[in-house]
Formats: sequence, structure tokens, C-alpha cells
Amino acid sequence: MFGVLAVIVALSGCDGRNLGNPWFPLREGEQHTLAVQFTGDEPRAPEQWTLRVTAPATFQDQSVAVRHHSAGVSYYLLSDDQGIRRIATRTDIDNEPSADAEPLWVLKAPYQVGTEWTTPTVPYLIQRKNEHPRDLKYTHKAQMTWRIEAVDDRVKLANGHEVQPCLRVVGEARLNLYTDPVNGFTDVPLISREWYCQGQGLVKLEREEKVPNGFLTGGVLRAEWVP
Repeated sequence: MFGVLAVIVALSGCDGRNLGNPWFPLREGEQHTLAVQFTGDEPRAPEQWTLRVTAPATFQDQSVAVRHHSAGVSYYLLSDDQGIRRIATRTDIDNEPSADAEPLWVLKAPYQVGTEWTTPTVPYLIQRKNEHPRDLKYTHKAQMTWRIEAVDDRVKLANGHEVQPCLRVVGEARLNLYTDPVNGFTDVPLISREWYCQGQGLVKLEREEKVPNGFLTGGVLRAEWVP
């Protein structure tokens, strides 16, 4: 879910109310930046995403945390004993949030190796070379299965700073796409990897969408917390 690609929190010394949990704290006022790099068949400039926890809100009679992404969208996140899930979104031009058709899990309890869940996803990097709209995210969907693969991982950031312990969560989905006349229809894997570090939240993520040479282009996105 780049709903999922957009959910990041880090400790910043704020004393606001925390509506998250140890693996994903959600404190009002916290803000940090992600450095985003792209590699693939077509060049794409690096980006920076700023994410900020704004004031809590009440949505459908529930107290929820609100995370604002610099791309212009806010995510309404509910945390309880079952885990953390997104229940609504609101763009900067909307007056009111729109409820998700069904809650989208960000992290599901118990936080142990083997815990699994599914969420709908779309291809974020795959594009058509010669057709419009170029982005397949407007026309294709898939179900992604997520699994906690480690609970004591270590993340080394670009500046040499190390963070641990971290949950390593991996999601996999497949899209059956007509890639070229030789291969015909191919099951193209969509792979997401996310690292949630205790007390800090999601500090690193990767999204891999590689396709055979032909009618489509793909690539890899890597995003990392900038301390």
C-alpha cells in the first residue's frame, strides 16, 4: 500500500500523546524526512518525503492518529491490540476524510515471525512505454501477502547510524501482464520490504517491480529515514 509507502514515524523528542505502539509510535508533532531513490529502465530524479503527525482526530467515534505526507494526503491510523491499520484518507483539497472500503493493515499483531496479513495494492513503478495512461496503478490491482520475517533485524542507514531491534516485514504480490510478443503474459512480482524499528517506526522501505524488456518499464524504489 503506498498507503503503506507513506507511513513513517521517528522519535524527535516530542511529548505529544502517542496513539501508536513501540514498533510504530505516533506522537503529535513528530516530523522527519525520507530520502527516496529510484533505479530502473527510465531515469527518475530522487525525492524527499516529509511526514508529520498532526493533531489526533475522531473518526467514526474512534480516536485516531493522523499522519500527513508532503505529497498532500493525510492518513488516519487506528492502533489497538490487533495492530495498526489505516481506516481513512484525506487529501489537502478535501474537507472531510474518506473511509477506506475496509481497513488496511500497516502492522498486524502478534509481532512475531510468521504473522501474516493481506492488503490490496497497485503497481507504483510499472509503466507502459507507448500507451496512455502510462501508469498501471490506474488500471491494475493485486492482493499482497505480508509476513513478519524477523523481529531482531538491524538497519544501517546511509550516514552509518545503526538502528535495532527492527521488524522486517516482506510483502509479495503478482500481476499477470502482457509484457511482449515473445513472453506473452508473465506473472510479474511486486515485492515490498519494510523495516520497523522499536521506538522509531518505519525507517527503511524498498519496493521492487521488475519486468522483462518489452512493452513495459519497471524499477526499484528505496526510501530511508534521514536522522
